[in-house]
Amino acid sequence: MSAQTLATTLLSTKQMMGSFTQQPALALDSKTLEPANSQYFLDLRLIAPELVAEAQEGDEQALHRIGVACRLCGDFELAKLFYIKALELSTDAHGVDSLATSTHRNFLAGLYFAWQKFDSAKALIEYSLAVYRKILGEQHIHTRLTHFALALVYTRLGETQLAKQHFDLSALKNLPTSDQAQSVDRWQNLNFRIFSLAAMKFEQQQYEESYELFRYCVITEAHEAWPGSMIVAKSLNSLALLCRAQQMNSEAEEFFKMTLNMKKDIIGAEHSDYLNTQSQYRDLLRYMGKAVV
Repeated sequence: MSAQTLATTLLSTKQMMGSFTQQPALALDSKTLEPANSQYFLDLRLIAPELVAEAQEGDEQALHRIGVACRLCGDFELAKLFYIKALELSTDAHGVDSLATSTHRNFLAGLYFAWQKFDSAKALIEYSLAVYRKILGEQHIHTRLTHFALALVYTRLGETQLAKQHFDLSALKNLPTSDQAQSVDRWQNLNFRIFSLAAMKFEQQQYEESYELFRYCVITEAHEAWPGSMIVAKSLNSLALLCRAQQMNSEAEEFFKMTLNMKKDIIGAEHSDYLNTQSQYRDLLRYMGKAVV
């Protein structure tokens, strides 16, 4: 019953996210489209308590995917229901100090981070960091990235000395190419790329810019949940615009290319949304003094 209900919900969610013509376009920035404008989210709010109550061991990833959809559409309250239930099920199945549970704990922390509930995020990240240090060691990339996440949280809480300590422990400013090359998956490499850019901004004490970049690490999470969907393409588009606003033009160019490739596959090169991104990309090329394609 639970698995079937979740599977049906996931299917309708994926159809909603992948269809640009039949449903309202979903954007990462909730200011451009409130979830209340989507009938899907109106329906989901009604059945969410039932879905959560019926969820069983093994439903963690299904719950997480629904939570991702809610988070990216700005419905943090709704996302929280699914993230917390996934964490509870993982804890029951694998234990509170397992790597699997720490992953779900960090997903919830990421939600709180985007929600600007930094005290809640801090407690969760600190717990996961302790698990990573014990099981994976200080030099593992997951441990280092978690140190950086804590550095950003402490910066937002005004605890600059602790923020610096954790940033130094992350050693992300010295992240070698080999760490990025461990994965041939372009989406995993994208995640490292965003972390690297955020770390660079942090090192330059441009904390607000670092914070904004770090938030876009959810793109990889979204791709894992909804590969080939417009919500991922539009998130990439937003990242490209953010990089241009931060004067990181080569990075913006890279992300615009990825966005255009995705949108061409999903909605075609004649769609107005594709043409809008193409116009943004060409404006960037002109600004950079490059030939417009």
